[in-house]
Amino acid sequence: MLPTISQIAMALHGVWLIACRKPISEVHFDISKEGFWKSLFAAVLVLPANILITFFSRISLSETDYGLHQALQDLLIYSITWLVYPLLIINGCIFFDKRERALAYLVPYNWASVPLGYILAAVTIASGHASNSSSLMSFLLTIVYAVAIFLFFEVARQGLKISKLAAIGVVTFDFILSIFLMSMLESLKL
Repeated sequence: MLPTISQIAMALHGVWLIACRKPISEVHFDISKEGFWKSLFAAVLVLPANILITFFSRISLSETDYGLHQALQDLLIYSITWLVYPLLIINGCIFFDKRERALAYLVPYNWASVPLGYILAAVTIASGHASNSSSLMSFLLTIVYAVAIFLFFEVARQGLKISKLAAIGVVTFDFILSIFLMSMLESLKL
């Protein structure tokens, strides 16, 4: 159940339209159970970016003992975070009587991770090569995170058809959950 290249291109164009705050963006996504499973392919597409981010982050921290065990642990954490969030969101949507909007949120959310992942990877790589301009790189990372917050805010607002305040709550929940999951999973001796 892999998406076709045209479905991937259409979804990524939909992400661009969400970023531009165009209400027509929803027609660019397959908002169905099958479309949800296809949108999880975004995890495969953005995995190389996450590998680059991990690699260059470890280099900048001068970690030399990163081996296969740590790589497999990072891959497991990556996979778990991709699976836990949708389960929580679907249950949250049921609780808040937004069940019919769960997929309209999750499908674009998954696809939005692809361009954001590569933008973050590019800035991470650039920051590793520009040691004398760390303030510029910090500024660029701040911009990337601001863009990510804005994009996920728009995905939540448009996908769930909720108020701006509720969308801020969804993005905040996502952020806190991500930090909690990664911290908890990294502390386990797998």
